[in-house]
Amino acid sequence: MTVEMRGAAFLSFFEGIEELRDRATADAVKEALRPELRERVLSGAITRVGWYPMAEYTALHEALDRVVSGGPEFAVRLGYVTTDRDTRGLLRYVLAFTSPDLLIRYADKVFMSYVRGASMSIEQLGPRHYLVSWSDHHGASRALFDEWRGGIQLLMERCGGKNVVVAARPFDDPARAQCEVTWE
Repeated sequence: MTVEMRGAAFLSFFEGIEELRDRATADAVKEALRPELRERVLSGAITRVGWYPMAEYTALHEALDRVVSGGPEFAVRLGYVTTDRDTRGLLRYVLAFTSPDLLIRYADKVFMSYVRGASMSIEQLGPRHYLVSWSDHHGASRALFDEWRGGIQLLMERCGGKNVVVAARPFDDPARAQCEVTWE
């Protein structure tokens, strides 16, 4: 089964690069894409509500790495700023009334509204300490999971979490990843 992501992630990706660097960098990343994906991005064929292969989103990260060479730290920062952009407005207001515990317990349901064909699970390891596991994410990459860690950090902070840490666990399978989430 093909794992797919909402088009909103694709569009926010370039907006986040502009915020962290500049428009010229975002344009250089678009130019570094393989021709057929570049044409879809530039023509506006990717819409916020459409579903697109996760492998194509991974290709965005591969192009970004060729242009920026920012490594995991840049991917985490990108996830943080894109999630910030995507949670402006009503969603930011709703998050202010949610606790970090409630958000993380239901994160898999929220996550699946943006990704289909894969799974995510949450396990409580202790008070304010959870394990987030992603599996069957065929077409994913380490950079994608690092980006999601940045998004989780931002969401936990929006719900009132202090000193949020989202630490990746080592993994060998590109379709699977885990991270531990803690906060005060």
